[in-house]
Formats: sequence, C-alpha cells, structure tokens
Amino acid sequence: MGGTSRRADRLIAFGLALGTVLWLLAVEGREGFGRDEAQYMRAGERYWGWFEELGTNLRQGKPGRSFAASAIDHYWSDNAPDHPVIMKTLSGLSWRAFHTCTCTGAARGLHPIPVRGRHRTLPLFSRDSTAFRFPAILFAALLVAMVFRFARTWLPPPAAAAAAVLTLAQPHYFFHAQIACFDAPIATMAFAVGFAYWKSLRDPRWGIAAGALFGVALGVKHNAWLMPLFLVAHYLWMRRGDLRARRLPRPPLAFVAMLVLGPIIFFLHWPWLWNAPIARTRAYVVRHLDHEHYNFEYLGRNWNQPPTRAAMKLLRATAPFVETGFTVPVTTLALVAFGAAALVRRRREEALFPGGESEAPPAAHPSWLRPGADVDRAPGAFVLFQTLGPLCVLAVPSTPIFGGVKHFLTAMPYLALLGGVGLTAIARGLEGALPVARARLRRAAPAALAFVVCVPAVIETRRSHPDGLGHYNLLAGGFAGGASLGMNRQFWGYSVLPMLPDLDAMASENRSLFWHDVLSDAISMYKREGRLSMGVGDTGFGEDGIKRSEIGILFYEKHWAKYEGWFWETYGTTQPVYVRAREGVPLVTLYRRGAR
Repeated sequence: MGGTSRRADRLIAFGLALGTVLWLLAVEGREGFGRDEAQYMRAGERYWGWFEELGTNLRQGKPGRSFAASAIDHYWSDNAPDHPVIMKTLSGLSWRAFHTCTCTGAARGLHPIPVRGRHRTLPLFSRDSTAFRFPAILFAALLVAMVFRFARTWLPPPAAAAAAVLTLAQPHYFFHAQIACFDAPIATMAFAVGFAYWKSLRDPRWGIAAGALFGVALGVKHNAWLMPLFLVAHYLWMRRGDLRARRLPRPPLAFVAMLVLGPIIFFLHWPWLWNAPIARTRAYVVRHLDHEHYNFEYLGRNWNQPPTRAAMKLLRATAPFVETGFTVPVTTLALVAFGAAALVRRRREEALFPGGESEAPPAAHPSWLRPGADVDRAPGAFVLFQTLGPLCVLAVPSTPIFGGVKHFLTAMPYLALLGGVGLTAIARGLEGALPVARARLRRAAPAALAFVVCVPAVIETRRSHPDGLGHYNLLAGGFAGGASLGMNRQFWGYSVLPMLPDLDAMASENRSLFWHDVLSDAISMYKREGRLSMGVGDTGFGEDGIKRSEIGILFYEKHWAKYEGWFWETYGTTQPVYVRAREGVPLVTLYRRGAR
C-alpha cells in the first residue's frame, strides 16, 4: 500500500509540475521585458559566448585561452558584481539550445556577441525571449512539485495538491515565475534548502544535499545569505531542551555541509571571481550590503531613502506585512489563518492529520548525524520561521524595498503550505458534520473542497496577467483600490508591450521616440522578435530625451510625476493620445508633440 501511495504521489507531483510549465508557457508572451530582465538576457547570451569560444579552443587544442583573465573578463564581467550567474547562464544555454534561429537576418547586429552563422537548435520556441525564460519556468514547476511532496509529510493528497496550486496561484509570484530573473528561482532554492534540512534531521544523507543545494542557492541570488538564519532559529527552538539544560545542541550535518560546500560551489560557479577571488567577492558582498534605495511607492509615499523619523520608521516596517495582506488572494489568506490555528493546537509527537507521514521520531539514537531523532521536529516553528523570517528582514526600515513583494517571495511557498494545513482542518470539520452513512460523500469531500478553494486564487491570478505587479486583492479593492491606496503599480517598464503595435504604426514619428523607463536591451529584444520595426529610434533618457523626441511614453509611478510636466512643456499639450490602463488605472501614457 505504501509503494502504491508513493507512486501516486510522484504522478501527482509530476502532473502539477507539467501543468505549471504549460500554464506559464501559454501566457508568458503577453508579459513585457523589464529593465532587469533585459539585462539578464543580454548577459546570458554573452556567457554563452564564453562556452562557444571554449568549444573552439578545445577543438584547436588550446583550452587554456578561455581561462585567461582577459577572456573571462570579456564575457563574465557583464552584470558583475551585481548578481551571481546560475540563472543567467541557464538562460543563455536555453536560448542557444531552443530558440528558432533567425539570427542572421535583419536583427543580426542586435546580438551582444557576434553571430557567425545560422545556429543549429532544437527550435522549441518561436521567440528568443521564451527560450531565455524557460529555465525560470522550470524552476517554478520544481517548486510546485516540491511543495506537494513536502506537504505530504503532514497532509493528505488533496490538501497537499491545493498547497502546491496556491503557491503558483498568487498574482505577484505568477508574474515573476515566467521571466528570466532570479526572484522566483530563489524562492525555489530556499524551499529546496529548507526541505533538505528538514529531512536531514532524520536522515543524514539529506544533510549533504542541504549543503550542496545551499551552494546552488548562493549562485542564484544573494537572498540565500539569509537562509541559514531562519534554519538555525528553528533548530534552536527544536533543541530548546538542550539550552534549558545549559548544554550545546549537537550541530546538524546540514549546517556543517552548508558551511563547507556553500562557499565552494559559489566560487566554482562564477568565473568572474576566479581572477581576483577575495577582491571580487568583497565587491559583490559590499554591492548588496550598501545597495542604493530605488524609488518605490507605498501607501501614497515615495520611498527612496531609509526613514529617519520614528513615525516613518514604524510605517515603513509595516510594508512587507501590508503588501502580503493586499496581494495574496483573500481565500488563501483565510486558509492560512485556519492553518496557523491548527499548528498552534498541535501537540508534540503527534502527526498533524491522518494521511500525512508520522511525526513520531524513529528509534535511531540521536547523534550529530541525526540531531533531531530524539525530539519533535516542531513543524509549526519551522513554518513560522520560514514564513516570517523573510518578511521581518524586509521590515527593517533601512532595508531597500524597491522590489516590493518580489523581495520576500521565499516566504510564499510556506504561506501556501500553511493554507494546505488550514484546508485540512476545515475538511476534517466538514467530514465530521456529514452523516456516517454517506461514506462516498465523506470520501469525496476533501478533494471537492480543495478544488473549490483553489478556483478563486486561480481566477484572480489569471485575471491579473500580464499586469501582476499592479494587482491587489479584494481587501485592497483590486487594481483601482491599490492605486487609490497609493500602492506601487509597476516598475522597470515592462507594461509597454501591449502598446508596441501602436508605436510601430507611427512610422515617421517613432524614429524619434522617447522610451522613458524601457532600456535599450529591451528595445533590442522587441526588435529581434519582430515586435518592433528596425527603424524605431530611442532619444535617450531624462528631460533632454523628451526634447529630442516627437512622441514619447510615460510610466505612471509616483517619482516620475515631473516627467509629465516636461512633456506638457516640451510638446505644448497636456492631452495624451493613448493611455494604457487596467480597470481604470493608468499604467502607460503616450504623448505626441503638438497633438490635439
């Protein structure tokens, strides 16, 4: 029976992952390129150029050329020291393997590395950008499958599947899950590291896996630095009996492996570090410890510096919690509340619910290899620290908040897991209310309830696309309510995509086009994919760019308000010729010089 159940779980996990890939691939083409994503696509293609040159040097019997400092810096300095390179490298390799090659056509000169000829590929994707985005989509699918498998530790299959679906069906996470960036992939890696740590408390083999996964996480994004803090907090809570007895808890193998393997894998994965390991690692760390505060709107205020007054510090500290409460679907939040209550009521050494794996510790003797074998693993504390930890870090007033929800996406899978716990608690109550004689109905109730609670979140996520950054839930009042509350609508210029046909049709004027927050890398990708004509121009940035332009676009963000005044003054009109809006909320406006 156990083998049959495990096979069924594997099939369900695979089905959930496949459904995730299909859903994301079906809609990603409607989402434009933000400035960061465009830079990462460029960097990924440049990194591929190093591998291409390495292949040439290997064929010539001179592989050492590719490892010379000049060769490494030529390719790997792109986007350094900002971010490590695992996701960018995977994006570049995916592009090389799966794009439909038109690289020798009119857009040949728009590639960041020379195109020497037509690429032989497995042409899965008609757009280059889809091939760049494919690895991030696979990471999202992996997360959904892992949430299901981890939830099965405690929950029956319907609730575990609901937790997996609710992980994906969050509009802000869904927005990030389909782009060639790092915020959704680091959520996957944070969950993978947590999963491995949890299993290592009973099985030492998972301790080594936790160390290796932590190294990969370090190569995805700097959020990984924080993962050990939340895991140590849980471990000390689990071993609090040792602390009361004034004895040091046994150090878990997972922590030792993370300490040893993490830095090794991080160093090996990033060729840019090899030429000057200490200086360049320091440059990377300092870059993020002293990161600038970009503009971000929260509750009607523009935040671009740490607050200094006590009242403003308090308001700023609420940001991650209010943003979570205003962006996660309300039905999911309600399930989370039920789940939190169920975990509080749970007694030690007791499985959460029938249908999950037992929480009772095995008979194995405790040791540093099995440091949790003699105590309860405290699932409530584990979920608490993994959920609240990322939010609390972003609540520190001096922490930049320019990314909004994306900065604490690592908490969202655990929030969905908590929703699965809440669903199971509700299902148990519903089963108890049904007559014993209605056995078939009692058996079907959990699956039916799981389907019902997932539908609103899925619909809300589908409705928000492709403007998930501007989505706010029923508590906030939707897109319009979020705008009225002074919440951020967008960033990085992604929302221009639906306007491209109109811009392209202005054949004479668009040669002097002011793109505002759309970077040249994104414009190049739109041209490579045939969404823009090659003759469309770019007059540059700032007020001078507006003065040189005939038409121009403006993104609605609070700190860009002065740009609208520049348009009015330079163009001699306050009347836009086009406004792109969602549910009455302006996102992008098009102005034309002298228009009526």
